[in-house]
Amino acid sequence: MAAETVQEAWADLPPTAQKLLTAALEAFGEQGYHGTSTRQVALRAGMSPAALYMHFSSKEALLYEIARTGHEVNYERVRRVCEENPGPVERVRAIVEAMVSFHAEHHTLARVVQYEHASLTSAHQRELIGIRRQTEALLHEAIAGGVETGVFDAAAAPMATTAIMSLAIDVARWYPSQRSRRPAQITAAYADLALRMLGSRRP
Repeated sequence: MAAETVQEAWADLPPTAQKLLTAALEAFGEQGYHGTSTRQVALRAGMSPAALYMHFSSKEALLYEIARTGHEVNYERVRRVCEENPGPVERVRAIVEAMVSFHAEHHTLARVVQYEHASLTSAHQRELIGIRRQTEALLHEAIAGGVETGVFDAAAAPMATTAIMSLAIDVARWYPSQRSRRPAQITAAYADLALRMLGSRRP
């Protein structure tokens, strides 16, 4: 069964590596990637800097592992709901809810990825873009299926994938807020918005 959280995805790693990744994620979220040293990560994890290099070759390697895992967990959530919802309207709704809930539940992770991705090597950035395109493709296929069956407006479809992806990702920038403190408060609203953008002819 695919991991639903990054913690589940890291469950098979040595406990020391898990502690380092958690510490790095917290530190990057609070201080930024460039404002955080490997020494600070190690101390936050309760170990020496030398212990960090037994698991990760560099600070960039920590960021890459965090970002890759986040992208993969998000993709797996979307892939799973696609399998569970064969109809295009239900599938688009489920995809949007999956992405929005991920970016709310993992808002620190998502912010780190969005604001610090330029610090990754070109090869690592290309790999993450590939995973993101796989996720986008699932949404695009669901929208295309709705256009083919006449439940979505063909004129609205071309920009819909980009717009919906952008809306879901942006949740991490402002969530949580005083008005929206729980993922459940916004997932349904965003799904309704996405379907209205597509001119859905079904509720």
